[in-house]
Amino acid sequence: MIKKLIRLFLILAAILMLPSASGALAKDAQVTALRWTSRNDGNPPFVRIAMDLSKAVHAEAAIDDAGKNFEVVLKKTSMGSVASQYDMDPRAIDFATLSEKDGDTYLDVALSKPQKIDDIRVFALRPDAKMKKPHRLVVDIPVIGAKQTYTKKASSAASSSPASSYKKQSYNVSSDAKSVLKGKIICIDPGHGGTDVGAIGHIGGKDVYEKNITLSIALPLRDMLTSAGAKVVMTRDTDKDVYGPWADADPELQARCDIANEAHADAFVSIHIDSFSNSSVDGTTAYYNAKSSKDLLLAQMMHQATMNSLSIPDRGVKSNDFYVNVYTTMPSVLMEMGFITNDHRVKMLTSSWGPRGIAQSLFNGLVNYFAAIS
Repeated sequence: MIKKLIRLFLILAAILMLPSASGALAKDAQVTALRWTSRNDGNPPFVRIAMDLSKAVHAEAAIDDAGKNFEVVLKKTSMGSVASQYDMDPRAIDFATLSEKDGDTYLDVALSKPQKIDDIRVFALRPDAKMKKPHRLVVDIPVIGAKQTYTKKASSAASSSPASSYKKQSYNVSSDAKSVLKGKIICIDPGHGGTDVGAIGHIGGKDVYEKNITLSIALPLRDMLTSAGAKVVMTRDTDKDVYGPWADADPELQARCDIANEAHADAFVSIHIDSFSNSSVDGTTAYYNAKSSKDLLLAQMMHQATMNSLSIPDRGVKSNDFYVNVYTTMPSVLMEMGFITNDHRVKMLTSSWGPRGIAQSLFNGLVNYFAAIS
């Protein structure tokens, strides 16, 4: 099927191709699931194929001269009991097959229109124990000639988040807040953005994107802090990628760390919204990395202020190795402000008052933190 190997993808060792202690990659991996979906949140829209894997693998990808037949080879991998043929979105894919030969598994995709391999993304996602997700290999195939249907003005709860109509404003803050925040450099990181929508919730039959909710919290938080005399550095203040569209996780996250590090920020706050398969789960969690004693103190102060201000379940303060906590040089915290998959919480997150209330709680936490270390 493949006439000419145009590009070889060796997935980054730090993401999926993790070597074993002996230096060799784990053998006899297995594809445990294959699923696909049409995504309209990119420009152009695209078809995403995701394969769950039992272990780390090497992957190679190629396309034929005509640009119509695309193939990914998963080395030393069996296809297990996964189906062998798939009918996918005909705008991009005539059909796809999964087969096994000589100990390798082949994903072959017959494309509806000629494509360039540079336009097809193949990337890996590391396991996520919290979300109970295994190793994954993802293929994004653009829908040639289609236009993006998701925009900020689209009639959906995702696009009509408070951030889309937010106007910069001044806030009345206490003299105590001004005394501890004046001159402090604080980096605010609204999680996700642009081509990375983050977690997805639903309200009224419409999608709600995490990227919009985090920004709707970050913008009033920025204005509260600047009203108190702090200098605020934003990793993003609009719906955009920080590193660039479709970037892998590490470059995107490092770009956010670089903004904070280059600004010599005194504190870094990354804002996220959690999700889970069980819609009854809810709560807020403060994550820190113990690179200094101040990291824990910042997480504790931010979390306690949230508990004091909001009626939301307490999921605690937890140590973790999230990228933005590890690779920022200043005290940092990643705040998960409720679950977008919880019906009650998503109503609050998309209300006119909810994001501002969360911003106020984060502001109070920063005031308490800087007062504690002064």
